[in-house]
Amino acid sequence: MMNPTIKKALLIYNPFSGKKSAHKFFPLVLKKLSEMDYRVTLHQLIQPSDMETPIKNACKNRWDAIFVAGGDGTINQSLQFLAKEKYRPNVGVFPFGTSNEFAKYIGMPCNMVEALSVIEKGALKPIDIGQIGNLYFANIAAAGWLSDITYKTPPSLKSYLGEWAYCFHFFKTFLMTKQSHSISIQVLPDRVLSDLTLFIIMNGNSVGPFERLIKNSVHNDGFFYLITCKKTKRIQLFISLLAIILNLPGHPSVITHTKIKSCKFTIPKSAPLNLDGEKAYVKSLHFKVLPNHLRVFSSH
Repeated sequence: MMNPTIKKALLIYNPFSGKKSAHKFFPLVLKKLSEMDYRVTLHQLIQPSDMETPIKNACKNRWDAIFVAGGDGTINQSLQFLAKEKYRPNVGVFPFGTSNEFAKYIGMPCNMVEALSVIEKGALKPIDIGQIGNLYFANIAAAGWLSDITYKTPPSLKSYLGEWAYCFHFFKTFLMTKQSHSISIQVLPDRVLSDLTLFIIMNGNSVGPFERLIKNSVHNDGFFYLITCKKTKRIQLFISLLAIILNLPGHPSVITHTKIKSCKFTIPKSAPLNLDGEKAYVKSLHFKVLPNHLRVFSSH
């Protein structure tokens, strides 16, 4: 007779994510999950599409949890298959990535021993996710100037420098590329923002080094934040970004934000989106919030 405390879980592991030094903890993850009475089915990632069958199987058979050991890209790829299922197991994250934005957002420590402690305590919270057309994202969606930094930063540089690799590539792109200004957004039902060079739809209040981009933000309230920037002089934009990083009060900014539940945007046909750090093309340019769509293990 099966032990009633046994829980079934899928563990998706990306051995190529983030800094290689973090992966020495993976055997500990397997050992501790077993000690927590999880019967783990391991799926080691080779191609993103390889996740579809094991994730669908875990949902169909109503397993207790899906754990993702990887970075934001791995989480986003998992989300594309998980979010569309009617039954979605609890989600646990082991942050093996470069910046681990999703882990920070949900309150999962980047220290692996502490992350395992969160899983063992079993505290869960619901989180909102976003949908654009046929695709999903947990943290950010962006398009326009500077939005390609995460997926154009060389993997070798990320492996060596970690999150600083993004900062290096950001300044290189900031100084050496031209701004576009052909993006417009209709915030439903009738507000229109036009001549934008960049937009970010954000779940939370941080993007990379900008940890407090929005003050007094509220998580999981059915709203995301829309960050927009019109074409402006580089020095003016740089001063605005610096003021945000240094938390300088009363500084006028060329960057604006508003809370949204849905919107429709227009970008050049050849332009991709950035969804949680991954390059993506969507069939429809409609955005909406899916409230409380996932339950995640969290220390918050």
